[in-house]
Amino acid sequence: MNWGRVWIRVVAVAFVAKMLVFGGMVLDFRPNSSLEDVATAATENSNPSSPALGSGERSCNPEVMRFLRLKMARLNEKERELEKREKDLELLKKDLENKIKQLKDLERRLEGPVKKQRFEQGARLQHLAGVYSSMDPVRAAALLNKLDEDTVTKLFAIMKSKKVAKILANMSPEKAARISARLYGKNDDQ
Repeated sequence: MNWGRVWIRVVAVAFVAKMLVFGGMVLDFRPNSSLEDVATAATENSNPSSPALGSGERSCNPEVMRFLRLKMARLNEKERELEKREKDLELLKKDLENKIKQLKDLERRLEGPVKKQRFEQGARLQHLAGVYSSMDPVRAAALLNKLDEDTVTKLFAIMKSKKVAKILANMSPEKAARISARLYGKNDDQ
């Protein structure tokens, strides 16, 4: 149900009825009648005391009729405008639904390669941790001193604690302290 149209019709009928009551006219009003039916009924059923337009015929005040027709034209224009906006919104909704569907499809297609890349990266890190674990702790410490702390922290998180302890003992004290804090979960910023 289009509540915008219903609201316009209710307001219009109420307005017409109000105008007719104040104009002294009595109508044969039916609930499903259109505004044009109400205006026609107003001209046909006008009160005999209201001014006549010509040769003894009873009718609605011409100014009231002009006003009602103008109001009805404005309401019809607003109704057309609302219908147009409703159609535009429906098109925008369909377009948005299509874009969401495309984004979800793209997300599903990208999900596989991203998982594959993470898996490969984890496998390489695991391999590298195995390489450093099998080295002499002094030699491994010398090489790890040259790597960035993030990579070293990731490697140490994979390696066995005893091996990490031997390598840390041979690293520069400052870097060993920062890596230990990272392993513990404390950043330099805290």
